[in-house]
Amino acid sequence: MCISKPSCKLINKFLMLLFVIGCVEVYAQAEESKTVTITVGKFAPEGCELLGKVKGSSKDNETEDRTASYTERLIKARVNLTHEAKKLGGDNVHILHSNNSGKYEIPGADKEIIHIGNVYRCY
Repeated sequence: MCISKPSCKLINKFLMLLFVIGCVEVYAQAEESKTVTITVGKFAPEGCELLGKVKGSSKDNETEDRTASYTERLIKARVNLTHEAKKLGGDNVHILHSNNSGKYEIPGADKEIIHIGNVYRCY
């Protein structure tokens, strides 16, 4: 029930806009929830399409919290690696190189953890 014909058209357009926004949000959440498998080893996954190379670091910027534990830095590097893989549309990362200097508490040493790998889309 509408007050006037123009108001009905406006309400219908508004409802259509809300529907489209809702669909886009559902699609974005589905893309974000995809899992990325991280593999380490001599051989890359078979039957997968190579999408590119990615880097995941435990340090986002120069003002990184120096009190973060080794485990927190390791998780942060892996999370950043998976985010970069998702940007390329991948679901699998084969780690080629890891710099894990962040494991040891050496005064004055950089505690950054870096993973570098190839991203694949596996079917």
